[in-house]
Amino acid sequence: MQMTLRCSGVDLAGHRRDAYREILLSSLERFQHRLRRVSLYLEDTNGPRGGVDKQCRCVLHLTRMPPIVIQDKDESLSSLIYRVANRASYVLSQKADRRKKRSLRDRERIRFAE
Repeated sequence: MQMTLRCSGVDLAGHRRDAYREILLSSLERFQHRLRRVSLYLEDTNGPRGGVDKQCRCVLHLTRMPPIVIQDKDESLSSLIYRVANRASYVLSQKADRRKKRSLRDRERIRFAE
């Protein structure tokens, strides 16, 4: 899985950049076989004025599926990254559950058709 982290108006030191990358990777670890690429975009929309102006967009590129986009805003980058990572993990687990149920349903249909 390839990961890209882009920042616009947000100054991230090397250790914070690595920490944010690690937070996202650890939450998506169990879905590594389905993910081709993860793109994380961080932006400070208001500049130095403050307020709820940090925006994060996470794009999950899956194998044989359309990309999933998760977007959120917050005042704190840390809480924003944690929330987006949790939402990404939740969305991927929901997709996996739906796919598993569909394949089980299809197997049942084939078994009864024979």
